[in-house]
Amino acid sequence: MSDRTTRLLLFFVFATGFMFLWDYIFVRPKREALRKQKAKAAAVKKATPKPRKAAPTIRPLKLAEIPIDGYIYTVDVGNGAIYSLKDRKHKAEPKGYIIRPLRDTAGVSVDARNKRVEGRWFSYSFGGNFGITFKVEDRKPIQITTPTTQKGRYQRKDLMIKTRGGTFKKVRYRDANLKFKGDTLLWFGLRSRYYLVAVSGFKGTVLSFKDGDRITLRLYPDSPQTFRVFFGPAEREILANFNPPLSEAFDLGGGWLKWMVWPIYWALVLFYKVSRNYGLAIVLLALVLKVLLSPLYVNMYRSAKAMQKLQPKLKKIQELYKDDPERLQWEMMKLYREAGVNPLGGCLPMLLMLPIFWALYQVLQNAIELKGTSFFWVQDLSMKDPYYILPVVMGLVSAANAWFQPTADPNTKKTSLMMSLIFVFIFLNLPAGIVLYWLAYSLFGLIEQRLYRYILKY
Repeated sequence: MSDRTTRLLLFFVFATGFMFLWDYIFVRPKREALRKQKAKAAAVKKATPKPRKAAPTIRPLKLAEIPIDGYIYTVDVGNGAIYSLKDRKHKAEPKGYIIRPLRDTAGVSVDARNKRVEGRWFSYSFGGNFGITFKVEDRKPIQITTPTTQKGRYQRKDLMIKTRGGTFKKVRYRDANLKFKGDTLLWFGLRSRYYLVAVSGFKGTVLSFKDGDRITLRLYPDSPQTFRVFFGPAEREILANFNPPLSEAFDLGGGWLKWMVWPIYWALVLFYKVSRNYGLAIVLLALVLKVLLSPLYVNMYRSAKAMQKLQPKLKKIQELYKDDPERLQWEMMKLYREAGVNPLGGCLPMLLMLPIFWALYQVLQNAIELKGTSFFWVQDLSMKDPYYILPVVMGLVSAANAWFQPTADPNTKKTSLMMSLIFVFIFLNLPAGIVLYWLAYSLFGLIEQRLYRYILKY
């Protein structure tokens, strides 16, 4: 097997194994838990006889809109709950009674002009920078729920806590059943994939619990008081400029690869300032990475050229020792050593691309700056290409790369072309920003390959 075939197979095995491990460790347990929960609920529902009741009276939902600086809060006039936030900039609307006073909520008045809502025992007013000032006159609870824009097992949900001493803690959904006091905290809140609702200056008891596919907080005030609530996009500058600062809530995830996620994010922000478009910023990122990794590809092309020269000797060794696998491997390694060729030397650039690929995926999944950003026909780079144009073009460019790749083994090109077809199907439902990055990187790789072929004369 040639060096190119080995590199492609190793890359494919590594990438496929990574995806299967991610599915097995993280996605599958959640999917199984949800399936068992639904089956158990269905069994209980089937076994429990349904009492005959009069048809419930459904209160029509009446919402009042309060526009502020280009975004719109919607308030349920019936109970004074903040129902949703219409975020035009990022083309999203987290909704579902995000902030809701409980008990005795009749008789609510909404003053859209002065951006104020008043109830029997509570009132709140809207300010700039997504800030809301709450005032309560009683110990009745207020409920806060994770602001989500979509349902599904990939929806992020975290409880975040910042103490007055400066300690920050992030609690995952599985550990969200907690009880704590708000008096010693600088702020606490719930973070979804793109949005945050946070409370500061609250004095009382907070009960946190898992509520379906969300986390819900119930705030029980100790006394009449005034406190602040942030409900808005988890955008870095917005969070940093809030009072108190909520900078820790700007979390891009990434796990143990966090050290790579942040440089990718800062590079995209820098390139966006230059191009004023995140699609072009992704293309520039691909270009810069291709230039930085270019020395590794030079070694790869030189190794390929050396392998071409060794091919006649390799065939001779394979014929001589075809019945002795151990001797065959020893002789091949000896030949490589004498020629100064590393048959796996070309794998390093591809292996380095995997953490970069994962880091960019995390940025697209967690940075709201890229939510709703368009690039030609793609209206949202954080979602899949609706017309599948990018994956198909990416597959064609990858096939061209494989076709022009230097190799002495004719079967290698067939394997490479097959891999290009497989990658098209893998990329179909990935965020368009990821596909755009891989397309641009492959295109620059094709140009680089032709350039080095001319320089190295292979």
